Amino acid sequence: MSHAPGPSSTTAFNALPIELNKAIVHQLETDKDIATYRLICPATNDAIDADRLSFWRTKFREQYAFKESLSNARMQQLYQRRSKLLRHGTRYDFFHGYEKHEAYVVRMLRDLIVESFQGTTDVDEHGRPRCKNQTHLMNFIRNSRLLMDDRRPPQGPVSSVHETLLAVKLMCSQFIFDLSGLEHNIFAFEESQYAVYRSSIAAPLFTGTNVNMEWIMHCMKFFRHHMMNEEAQTLFDKIQELDVSQKPSAWREPLRQGAYPLSKYWKGTYSFLDNKEVMRLRCQGPGEEVYIDKNVDEGKIQLNFAENSRLPDGRKLSWPDVFEDRLHSLGNAAAKQSIKTQGRNTAKTTDNIHFEGRGEDLEDDYNALGWLNPLPAQAGIPGWQRITFMKHFMDDFAEPEEDNLWAYEGVVLPGGRIIVGRWWYASSDYNGPFILWAVDGNPEFEDDDTCDGDTTEEE
Repeated sequence: MSHAPGPSSTTAFNALPIELNKAIVHQLETDKDIATYRLICPATNDAIDADRLSFWRTKFREQYAFKESLSNARMQQLYQRRSKLLRHGTRYDFFHGYEKHEAYVVRMLRDLIVESFQGTTDVDEHGRPRCKNQTHLMNFIRNSRLLMDDRRPPQGPVSSVHETLLAVKLMCSQFIFDLSGLEHNIFAFEESQYAVYRSSIAAPLFTGTNVNMEWIMHCMKFFRHHMMNEEAQTLFDKIQELDVSQKPSAWREPLRQGAYPLSKYWKGTYSFLDNKEVMRLRCQGPGEEVYIDKNVDEGKIQLNFAENSRLPDGRKLSWPDVFEDRLHSLGNAAAKQSIKTQGRNTAKTTDNIHFEGRGEDLEDDYNALGWLNPLPAQAGIPGWQRITFMKHFMDDFAEPEEDNLWAYEGVVLPGGRIIVGRWWYASSDYNGPFILWAVDGNPEFEDDDTCDGDTTEEE
């Protein structure tokens, strides 16, 4: 009976000190080369597995964000498991996320997301913070079917998509706007179009503090189609012409729980159909007809965040009753769960963040007033926020103009650099989708800490 050959004891590597053999193995670029080197002889085996597994600690730190508390043995285990899953994961379809081996890959990707920016970080070619985990995520997106939408899922007993898979897809979608080598043909685009124009009653963005991941994913696919698919003939050329500092980009810091101020400068767009088209689309359902989305164009907004509703310049922001009546910014489950009583005789404190803004949409200048509410972790990923704001054209709120208010509700994706959600005419359920993305310092904005209108309270 034959046996697989073990490490040889007669190679030249046996005559080398372990330090030199370790220096050699650190120059090997692939896991396959490392595995082959390990089997050459006892000396090469020791260079990898002896010395208290110090090789694996160094190798893990070269490839991934890490916690100092991890043992060398744990780093070896994680490194080998991740290498295997990243390699095998390119075979899967990622339709539903319930199949056992597919679920292993999804959970591993979630871990890469959650642990990003722990320990030392790098910068990309544009000087932006970049984490080693993000490099693995981007390579996986390029080489796998995770964000490929080129065919319909097969019919089967399970038609829903696992929440963790949706959350991971949304996080990875933050990379697609500045990632070369991807195809952006969205299969069955009409299904995403139908989803984003559904009524808020039929498709609410939140159930309590749980995000409607399926709707948010449809919204992201909708704008991916318009922004990245040249054949759509809508926003593709404008996005391609943007400087990299003005394009949507992924998170740049560790994910954190709770509400926190966002970037000041944003670009974005929204889309609408005529009211009759919206009604017809809702009645027809998906798959019957693709409608021509209107006003898919670039806009911008500047936001100023307050602490305890007071801006850095001392002004205190107001919040008209009519805004709360339409948006439920402070009466929703997300806002209420952030309020905690510190003691019997102490006042309640809240993590909700008040903000004002001003923006440009086509040729219109507008003002905005709204709130950020913290959300609990979704599918094990922290950092989600609910955002609501009212787009208005008033100079003051002495007599609010209720017939020209446009309400916005959305989800701030973890990392705080992309927002997707729904706008609606504040006096009806006529609505559509929007997307906003943070940009780096923008000379197109006048650096002014106030809105054109007066959104403050009199003291």
